[in-house]
Amino acid sequence: MKYLTVIKDTLKDQIALASQLLLLVLAAYVFTMAEEHRRWKTPVLFIGLLSWFFLRHRIKHPIIWITLFVLLAVDLYFKYFWVANHHFMLIFMVLSVLIYSYHKRTDILLKNIQILLVIVVLTSVVQKLMSTQFMSGDFYYYMSNRGVLFRNFINFFPEKLEIIKSNSKNLFDLHATDPNIGEHIVLKNILPNLGLISVVFAWVTVVMELVVAIALLFKPRSVWTHLFFAAMILGILCTRFETGFMALLAICGLYLCRNLYLQLLYVLIVIGCFILILTKLGFH
Repeated sequence: MKYLTVIKDTLKDQIALASQLLLLVLAAYVFTMAEEHRRWKTPVLFIGLLSWFFLRHRIKHPIIWITLFVLLAVDLYFKYFWVANHHFMLIFMVLSVLIYSYHKRTDILLKNIQILLVIVVLTSVVQKLMSTQFMSGDFYYYMSNRGVLFRNFINFFPEKLEIIKSNSKNLFDLHATDPNIGEHIVLKNILPNLGLISVVFAWVTVVMELVVAIALLFKPRSVWTHLFFAAMILGILCTRFETGFMALLAICGLYLCRNLYLQLLYVLIVIGCFILILTKLGFH
């Protein structure tokens, strides 16, 4: 019972807990990107760690956060058109925490996280609605027949894996041909009526994200909002291991959530994604 009390007390201070998890994910992400542009990152890391080691008790500046933010900025400058969407989201989250370390206004921090989260989810909805390939179901149809989606569930059905291997081989052979001769292939469906299923799944995805975005905008502390939000995150993880992005969404949810059980769920999602990042599983 003593340990349960400790866990509950830790979850009650969700801002400190969410910031610690953000720092954990941030450090893992920066480490995976460390090999890029080492000439610039080495002096930043050296100065930052040296300052933290000797001056952390003498100055009030969050040295570790500043150091990691600079490393994010370096990657953003050199690879602006290459870094994934969660790199931009990570920058704004770290910037919000940095600003909070100076003004100490919880309401401002939570409002910044809320607005960032709403923009991210709503932008995802708009991008999908503007994509004819997504709304027609072609994206889900193509990715499913290649075994990219629901991969961990498909592994339990060997006959489906054979169809996926056949589709992948046919696609590889098609890419090797001259595009001017106009050859094409027909993918074998891993499920009956996959075309219809893909269209329905595409619309369900958009509706779910739209509902979550609206709920986060008007009811950011509601239990129902976070039930829908957590369900969306888990649904995406079941579809595809978008570990880095989902970890950041769960951390944002933890900042805004007041329910202890949902807070614990967010923590489990973040730690699970962090382990997958370390073991290089998924897309981080």
